[in-house]
Amino acid sequence: MNKISLLHKIKSFFINRFKRVDKNTSTVLKNTGFAFLVKGLSLCVSLFTTPAFITYFDDNAVLGVWYTMLSVLMWVLNFDLGLGNGIRNRLVKDIAHKDYESAKITISSGMCSCFFIALVLSLLGITFLSSINLTKLYNIDASIISSEVLYISTIMVFMSIIIRFFLTTVSSIFYALQKSSVNNFLHLCVTILQLAFVKLFNFGSASNNLLFLSLAYMILSNLPVAVAGIIIFNTSLKKCKPNIKFIKKERMKSVMNIGVVFFVCQILYMLLINTNEFIITSFCGPQYTTEYYFYFKLVSLISTIITLAITPIWSMVTKVTEEKNFEWLWNLYKKLKHIGLGAVLIQFLFIPIMQIVMDIWLGKNSIQVNYITALYFALFGGAFVYSSILSSIVCGMAKMKLQMIFYGIGIIMKFFIIYILLKAGYGWNIVVLVNAIVLIPYCIAQQIELNRFIKIKMEENKNVIIH
Repeated sequence: MNKISLLHKIKSFFINRFKRVDKNTSTVLKNTGFAFLVKGLSLCVSLFTTPAFITYFDDNAVLGVWYTMLSVLMWVLNFDLGLGNGIRNRLVKDIAHKDYESAKITISSGMCSCFFIALVLSLLGITFLSSINLTKLYNIDASIISSEVLYISTIMVFMSIIIRFFLTTVSSIFYALQKSSVNNFLHLCVTILQLAFVKLFNFGSASNNLLFLSLAYMILSNLPVAVAGIIIFNTSLKKCKPNIKFIKKERMKSVMNIGVVFFVCQILYMLLINTNEFIITSFCGPQYTTEYYFYFKLVSLISTIITLAITPIWSMVTKVTEEKNFEWLWNLYKKLKHIGLGAVLIQFLFIPIMQIVMDIWLGKNSIQVNYITALYFALFGGAFVYSSILSSIVCGMAKMKLQMIFYGIGIIMKFFIIYILLKAGYGWNIVVLVNAIVLIPYCIAQQIELNRFIKIKMEENKNVIIH
């Protein structure tokens, strides 16, 4: 058998296997595959981004201001008041039923809601930013960057995020159409455009560079999404093009009601997961936060891969739930649980080689791995990955009551236990262990509830078919 014949047989094997999967599974696999491809390209682009920014500013203090500016304001993108998720779940149902008039009402009403909220946020944000000392906030001398330049730059970055908030509906549309890969591609386009800008342009001084980069960021970070919206509304969703006549108060209320639940979960999730650095810095010192960061970056590699894999799952779960295809959902759920358990196992298998990886990654700045700390991170990483998988299912079904309850209790328990243990003299790594402890009960309870719910729905469907 020659080499060409062997390659042809291998290719045919995978093509035939892919053809045998159902349409829903095929959609998930395509989106996941494309997500990994785009993420790989994004990683390649990011390797060149930091050196390009260093050359562009030629001043690490100003570069630090830029990164701080983005980190302080970017949280707005993560907390869209749940509107994006509300629009997304409602739109999936409209498209599943091929009810394009209802989809047009959802899109028009969703955009209207986003517009008015964006307007209010703009006024509040500009008023707040004009009342604070930005030079002190960014901890930079006014002789390097004036307060006026800082204010104008911050306003432009803030407005870029407000514009992105308004365009939330466009991103929600691609998720609803089972095209999450498009959103990944648009993010890659933004990264490439920003890299091209700093490589091609320089305006002489640090102040000018900061001003023009802020302006470019406002335009370039939203341009791909805006263009994608224009294209989709003039092609496959021409029937659903937003129209002021299709704005309905009832639909706005419906989207907002769903969105509020998502928003509450977002806030609880932030308090539960994203407060570790703050706690460690406050109680133990910033030097330990750096150590936490080194461990976290390594264990988060697995969660990043899993997150990419489950990105298309949310909208697909909404679709099959609306179609009452609970047998397919059950099979997906079982596969995801196996993936989750595999990811948990990998977290623990990674512990023995963590020191080697740490030394290669950090070089002369490497730290001595504490294997008790590594064990805590494995527990936390495993619980985090497994809870993310379960959340992708319950968010797709918009059944997050149990999640809200356990997140709420988890936050109270987390801060109480950590406070007691740190005051008792335990080290910073106890924060990581407590995170795992408060996440594990949610994983157990949510899995039991999902098992019960999906089995009941499958039984109900069987009874309907029999009768």
